[in-house]
Amino acid sequence: MRALIALLVFANPAWAECSSDQHTFMACSFANGKYVEVCLEEEYVRYRYGQLGQSPELHLALPYGEGADLVEWPGIGRTIWEAVRMTNEDVVYEVYGGFDKVEAVEWDPETETSPVFGGIYIENLQGDLLAHLECTPGTVDYEF
Repeated sequence: MRALIALLVFANPAWAECSSDQHTFMACSFANGKYVEVCLEEEYVRYRYGQLGQSPELHLALPYGEGADLVEWPGIGRTIWEAVRMTNEDVVYEVYGGFDKVEAVEWDPETETSPVFGGIYIENLQGDLLAHLECTPGTVDYEF
């Protein structure tokens, strides 16, 4: 079923900001020139990854509990973070965003890059790390 939903989404692959009925979980650019955007809506998580201005390399729409899960910050530590975990076939994409509380308080936007961070962990179902893409500092759109 997840593969069918993913295939249906490929029929209209386009880049656009999250629509008014969606919430941007996290979006950013990477050093490799690629871009990721994750939009949350009532029943689905929408994931787009690829080169801006071109059709996304990967575009998923997965329902919560059936391929998409939220990983909430456990409430401890100086770093506040959240993640969205999406499973497509035998690959797990975990998109995360967060910020360091101490750096956020001391942050000077005139002289420093934003303390907000994000990225993607890509693993197989056995938990082996296939890739870790870290967002380019200053490009992260993440709201706690």
